[in-house]
Amino acid sequence: MSLFGTTPKPGGLFGTSTTAQQPQQTGGLFGSSTLQQTQTAPAAGGGLFAASTTQPQQQQQTSSLFGSSTAQKPALSLFGSTTQQQPAQNTATGGGGLFGISAAPAAQSQQEKLAQSFLSGSTSVTPLPRLGESQWMTQPNPREKPIRDQMLELFQKWHPASPNSLFTYYFYTSVGADRAPYYGVPPDEDSVKWEEALKHKPAEGCIPVLARGFGDEGIAGRVKLQQLALAALTERMHEIDKSLTTRIEEHDLKFTVRAQEARRRHIALSRRCLALATKVQVLRNRGYALDAAEEELKDRLFKLEKQVFDPVLNGRQEELWARMTVVRERARILKVETERLGKKAGELEGAEQIDEETMAKIRQILMSYDSQLGHLRRELDLINKEFESWEASEKLVNGPKR
Repeated sequence: MSLFGTTPKPGGLFGTSTTAQQPQQTGGLFGSSTLQQTQTAPAAGGGLFAASTTQPQQQQQTSSLFGSSTAQKPALSLFGSTTQQQPAQNTATGGGGLFGISAAPAAQSQQEKLAQSFLSGSTSVTPLPRLGESQWMTQPNPREKPIRDQMLELFQKWHPASPNSLFTYYFYTSVGADRAPYYGVPPDEDSVKWEEALKHKPAEGCIPVLARGFGDEGIAGRVKLQQLALAALTERMHEIDKSLTTRIEEHDLKFTVRAQEARRRHIALSRRCLALATKVQVLRNRGYALDAAEEELKDRLFKLEKQVFDPVLNGRQEELWARMTVVRERARILKVETERLGKKAGELEGAEQIDEETMAKIRQILMSYDSQLGHLRRELDLINKEFESWEASEKLVNGPKR
């Protein structure tokens, strides 16, 4: 039973059909019953291979949704022959309405229908597929977008200039903390994404910059800008290095020479000031009598001056330097002799035992060397004492160094 109270009529596979003569009372869409009148009349039916078959025609009077009667129309076969559909049930059934009115069960079960269709060659009325169409062709899902829209969406996701592109990333540019608040959202960017990127900035003076794709508006353009910035910084660094080199050369040529000259002038002025202070002190104390300590100091100063300018002192100094040179040379010779004797003694000890006579000679030589070293040590101490006294006299004559 269909939605509007009609029962389809199955047709045979090779043009055969079954004839039902029982009237059917079916329920309409809103519970109204319709009486179907069956008239048996020969009709030319088309078989599967355009064979003309005679089928009893069932004229069904059904009530439509709004009360109008409809009659079942003949159907076309596979190759254009006209077939008429007849009901397949032999008993009257009472169909239930759409809103809960009970309907009587069908007289034949589904298994009996299948058995009858296989035995008699009849099938249910199913529209045959057209030539070139597949029975298992999938119907398009109404929830899916058309292929054109899907391709357009895919193109927009891949194209870097599209606002829906997936190849976008926010880099950060440092503009300074004082200038960062003056930058806002560009007109062609999403404000929500821009604000989200601004929250995750690495420093206070950074602003987000959107890169689209891998071209000049994306990573390639970013790399070019960084290369230009690096070239500018490198050039600036070379300028700074050149300026520093120029300043160092200028400092060495001007300021260092001037500083050395000022140091020499300062030493000369210090000596002149000391001499002037000495003369002023002498002039101020002229006419005053000297006490015993001052007289003693005066005598010592005259004596030291006489010793300093005495030619004997210079000869004594030369003599001391000559003796020190001799002492150094003698110490070197003794060191060489000691090493040679040590090596010789080691060789003799390895070859054979040294006899008592050789040991006595070695002992005598070592004792003589020791006495010579003691004499040299005493001479060196004496020279050091004389040198210290001479250095002290020089300090008294020339005054303390400043």
